[in-house]
Order: sequence, then structure tokens, then C-alpha cells
Amino acid sequence: MDERPQAIGIVNMALVSGMGKAVISQIVIRRIKQRAGSKRLRFVGKVRFSEAVQEHTKNIILPIIDRIVDTLGLDKENFKISAVNLGAASARDAGIDVSGLSADVSLFIAILSEALQIPVSSDFIVTGHIASANGDISAVEGIPAKVEAAQKDISVRFFIYPDLDDESLKVLSPNLMDNSIKAIMAARDHLRTRAVRDIGQLVRLVITEESVVWAGLKEGFFRTSMIPDKFNNPIQDVISFLTCNNQERFWNVMYYLFNKEPEKGKQLLDVFVQFFLGEKKYPKGFGAGLLHLMHSLSSDARCRIDFPILDRDLCTKLISYTKDSDYDDRRILLNVIDGENIEDTCPINIQPEFKLSDSECSVFNTIVSLINEQALAKKFSAIDSARASFILESLKVKSQEGLFNILQTYYIHMQRYTGSSPEKPDMGEARCEVIKLVESTFYDKGGGKAAFVQARDCTQGGIRSIIDMITEHYKAQKQDAYINRVFKDAIADMDLQERVKCIKAVIKEVGRFLPEEIKNQPPEKFARSDETIETIIRTYVRCSDKFNQSLSRM
Repeated sequence: MDERPQAIGIVNMALVSGMGKAVISQIVIRRIKQRAGSKRLRFVGKVRFSEAVQEHTKNIILPIIDRIVDTLGLDKENFKISAVNLGAASARDAGIDVSGLSADVSLFIAILSEALQIPVSSDFIVTGHIASANGDISAVEGIPAKVEAAQKDISVRFFIYPDLDDESLKVLSPNLMDNSIKAIMAARDHLRTRAVRDIGQLVRLVITEESVVWAGLKEGFFRTSMIPDKFNNPIQDVISFLTCNNQERFWNVMYYLFNKEPEKGKQLLDVFVQFFLGEKKYPKGFGAGLLHLMHSLSSDARCRIDFPILDRDLCTKLISYTKDSDYDDRRILLNVIDGENIEDTCPINIQPEFKLSDSECSVFNTIVSLINEQALAKKFSAIDSARASFILESLKVKSQEGLFNILQTYYIHMQRYTGSSPEKPDMGEARCEVIKLVESTFYDKGGGKAAFVQARDCTQGGIRSIIDMITEHYKAQKQDAYINRVFKDAIADMDLQERVKCIKAVIKEVGRFLPEEIKNQPPEKFARSDETIETIIRTYVRCSDKFNQSLSRM
């Protein structure tokens, strides 16, 4: 999780003075109550905002904010806008004018942050012009001076700027564009630099997953269902970022907090429950989810937790909304909040969503599209994400029991991360699966004993290497099961005539990879065997993947 400093409604910006020097300032936005008919934006303070900036904020930036807020089901707000003069000008007690449009992006992020009460990172400088009502970001002048100011400020770690492509030449002269690129390149020893094309890319850089969860629960958009936008523009991208997969986000943030800051994790749990009390609903599988979370923590992390993890009055109120079908989950919840029976799991959904059409080539094309390297990497990316997010406290262990405790914790973490939330988590079953996984991974290396020696002596990467190995083995098992299911769904229900058509299409596509004795055989010979069809298509996919890998290395 991102541990950068954060603030609500406050964003850094760099303003260029008439002398060509930039100073660091901050946009400060606050929600205010206005009388009916009053202006929704009030510009106040010593830093003066030009008429052009005020009009652009009212006509372009505010409507973008309103569209986002409206889609999230929230009320439109009124705002007071000011700027704090932090740079050299403030030392001389001199004012600064915000007269250009390079403060657009800072204004947008600050207003969005205040409107949604969502913290944004405070260690970046951002510049850019919001050039359209859809949230496209275009180039601005003064980038070299702003980069220089950012480098001098020890609190700034990131510099975010408009993507300097050919379109930028409409705003910048070739010389200015060249100087801007050189300044950015030179600053990379001191700053992390990021180019953005639109507000969709921008929000992902400055708003963390944890911030989305906290704000979504507190402001009420945690469970908002996004309606796809037929225009698919940057505004929709922002909305998608704020609304998609928030349940998964919540559990991932909880895992991080209970590892690092258990008291903050308990606070988030209270906020989560308060949200569902407001909806008068019991979150389905909540108890099982909490138990699964506890199982995915190391024993050391669980020891640092001060139980109960949830206020009992809140728990009682939440349980009042359970249904008969929630009986088992309610019992699990009552135990897990007190830390009881924690010591005492469903595979990835491999349904390929396959649909057969009338075209003789469609079966072959669909199978290839589902089992090629790119498709498999995308479908099983959650396994790699689980590995990357797992918090390992030591690279070696003292006993085989200790090794299997860690691997069991990782296995449960991986199941949780990949979307598996069994109604009745079973530690014994998880233990058996881990033992089988380790034994099969280290089959030709000496089994579990060899894994323990590697972990104990911290050789070949210690436990981290073992986790990598069992992850790859686990992923290979899931991919193989998925591929088998794809073939079964695609071929099993086809009659002989449909199989012959499919084989003809396959041989036509993969003939150059097949030996003559196979290529010249009648398709009817192969159409009766599922195994033969699968072998032919798998051979083609492997060859095609290797060819694509070779191209990517050129």
C-alpha cells in the first residue's frame, strides 16, 4: 500500500512569475453552504485568480466534477477556492496572480478531493491544462521552471506533466518543447516523473486504493454500480476507478492494515459496518471474509491484534439485518471478532464463457483466443498480484512446522486475493492443500524436506523463492484445468459433422506447423478424438506464443 503523505482538498502547484522563476504554492478547496442563486465558486485570498481562470474553472472543471459526483449519487457542492503562497513570493509578502491555465489540473484534483472527501497524495507537483469537457489534458508553458522549483522542494517526490506528443506543438514552439523534455529528463535523478494524457490517468497517480475505500464508505459511493458510458471518455475512466472492485479493494486494504497498523484496520472495519448499517443490510459472507482474512495473516501479525476487532454494539446492530441464510456466517462473525476458533477454500472460477457459433472457424479462433499466452496471463493475473502483495516477515524458518505455517498463511491469502471466499473456511483443509502443493512442486527435488532445508538455511532465496515456485506450480495447475474446461465446453457437445468442419479449419490455420503425414490425412480421422484435437490446437498455440515472444524481443 502507498504510504505517501495525504491531504483533502489541498494540492501543490508551481506558478511561474513574470521573472520566469517558479514558486511552489498550494490550491486549497473547501466545501461551503451557499444561499440559493449564489455563485457556486468563491475565489478568495491574497493569491489572485484571473477572470479567465475563474471562467474556465466554472465552465469546464466544475461540470466535470458535477458529472462525476452525480454518477456516484452524491449531492453537488459549492466551493471556496484559495491558494497558499509557499514560495519565495510569500517571504517577501508579495501576491501572485494565477493567470494562465496551467493550474487547471491542480484545481481539478483539489476540487475532486474536497467534493468526495478523498485524500490525495501531497508529495507531487502537477501542471497541465484541462483542454476539453471530457477531461483531456494538454501541454502548458513553463515546464523547465516548474521542474526546477520541484527539485528544490524536499517534500516533492513526483512531477506530473502533460504528455508531450506531437499535439503539444499546437501550444509549444519546437524550442520550448525540446527544452521541456530536456528539463524533465535531467530531473529524473531527483524526481519521479509521470506524463498523463487525461484525468483518468491522473487520478490513478494521486489517489490511492486505500483512500478510495475510506471515502467510498464514508461518503456513500462504496457500492455504486457504474453504468457504462457509450463515449468511453476520461471522465468515465475516473468514475470506473472510483467504483470498480471496491469490495476486493476493501479486503486488500484490510490485509495490509492488519499486518502494519491493526488499530487503523479496526477503525476501517467500524466504518465498513457503519456503511452497511446505513443501508440496513448485512454484507453477505462478512464473517467468512473476516475469518479468511485472519487466516491469511501470519501468527506474529495476529498476535499484534487487540481483540475484539469490532465494537460489539455495532456487531449486534449489524446482525439484526441477517437472514436465515446467514446463520452460519453470523456464528463465524461472532467468533472471529473475539479472536475465537481462528486456528481451527473454493478454487478460481474456471468457466471460460465459451459460446459456439455457426462459423466453422469460430471454434478454433475462440479456443485460441482463450488459451493463448496473453489470455492466460490476463485471466490468472490475480495469482501474481497475490504473490506481490504478500507480506513476508522473514526469509528463513527454524522448523518444518514453521515453514508450513507460513505457506498455509500464503495459500489462504492467495485464495482470498483470487476471489475465493468459502462459506466455512477450514484451516485443516488449507493445510492439506499446502502440503500437497509443496510435495508436487518439490517432487523431483526431495519433497517437503528439501523445501524446509532451503527455508532453514536461506539458500536459493529462502522462503521467498519457495513461494515463487509453489505459486508458479499452482498457477500452472489452474491454467491446465481452465484449458481442459475450454476444450470440453467447445468440443464435447459437437456432432461429427461439426467436428469435421472444425478440424478442417484447424488444419487450414496450423498446417504449416504440422508434419506432412498429419497434414495430408482426411479430417474425419482426427474428428473422433477430443484428445487429438486438443493436442493439435495446443501445439499451434505454443508455436504462436513463441513466435510472438521472438517478435517482442526484436
